[in-house]
Amino acid sequence: MGREAIIGSQVRARYSVERIISREQGMGGGALLATIGGHVVALKDDQPFNEDGDIRVDAPVQILVDGQDYSHSANARIRLARRDANRYWGFVFLMGLVDHQEATEQIVVAQSLGRGQFRTLSVSADGRVTEDQFDYAGRCLPPVRALLIRYVVSHPSGFCSDVMQVWPSVFYPVLYPWVSGALGLACVAIAGFLGLRRRYSQAGSRLELEDGAS
Repeated sequence: MGREAIIGSQVRARYSVERIISREQGMGGGALLATIGGHVVALKDDQPFNEDGDIRVDAPVQILVDGQDYSHSANARIRLARRDANRYWGFVFLMGLVDHQEATEQIVVAQSLGRGQFRTLSVSADGRVTEDQFDYAGRCLPPVRALLIRYVVSHPSGFCSDVMQVWPSVFYPVLYPWVSGALGLACVAIAGFLGLRRRYSQAGSRLELEDGAS
């Protein structure tokens, strides 16, 4: 837990994720298009808009950088009634990434490929595109990966471990002090037993020395 807390603090100190906001009508959940250094990053699909209910369709999402296709064949669950970032929520997400240490910014697309596989596409201000594909266990190398895929992971996700993401059960407030107390008493009892054993051992050694001297 301590290692996870330290890594999380280091990542958050260096990086910050910024949601891409749009003032267009119906885009309150975030934009599907962003620009950096004059370069355009856009998310699209070929499914029609349908505002009748919460209809969802599994289909691929196009990822375009200056019109060039960087898409993956993996399907996303598309919410046809949404035009904003919620259209691909949990599968594809567009964001800004600020590296405070290097004083740089990037536009990043995070994508869930299914079966524990993930992909990020980072676009720099000079138009350079960097692709990174990894599995869930590899999100810690480096841990900024974990920061980028949080919007496309289907469960609470830590940087290198999920141990701090688990909610304690209703029994935690009752069991914690008793279990901690029992463990503490056990440690005291063991220490006392070892201390007594050492004292008896030392006393026995002195008696043997005295008998030998007499």
